[in-house]
Amino acid sequence: MNIRLKLVLSAAALAAGCVLLTGCGGSASSAASSAASSGAASQSASEPAASVSAEENGASDAVASAVDALLETNPISNQFEITAMNIEYDFGLKADDVTSYKGIKSNDNGDAGLVLAIQPAAGKAQDVMDTLKTYQQDQVAFYGNYAEFAEAQSNVENAIIDGSDDLVVMVIASNDCSADLTSAVNGVLGK
Repeated sequence: MNIRLKLVLSAAALAAGCVLLTGCGGSASSAASSAASSGAASQSASEPAASVSAEENGASDAVASAVDALLETNPISNQFEITAMNIEYDFGLKADDVTSYKGIKSNDNGDAGLVLAIQPAAGKAQDVMDTLKTYQQDQVAFYGNYAEFAEAQSNVENAIIDGSDDLVVMVIASNDCSADLTSAVNGVLGK
């Protein structure tokens, strides 16, 4: 009888834990949505980058047109849209450093193709570029672990990270790209 009681109490505790975790996830989503709908201009450093998203916050026209122009030159196969979670956890960017963004990467195994445009917060363009360079180094190391991904590693090593106070872009050639990405990036940045 004592063992049954312990099992029932354990099951109840696990169920309560699941309910609490589910509740936290739901409130975080609604908090992120309400922060985005209210402008999310004054985010604290402790808030996740999820409150800055292209869908909710609206990518600026400059950011969206930069991505469109770069995708014409660097067509990405099996496109995967970069989300707020990717911005924070994959790229390591701080929510306070990013005003708006839009990005597409390849979801094909062994293709590092990427087009990312970011409107940095005031005075944060260099911080964004430095963080993207760290991401680039991490990706070079990752692809270096796999001989079959040699082309992807080369593409990441030759990534273009450039920008101005108003727009920062990162472009990694997809495996199928043979165009001059430097000219495309210079065109987007007005150089």
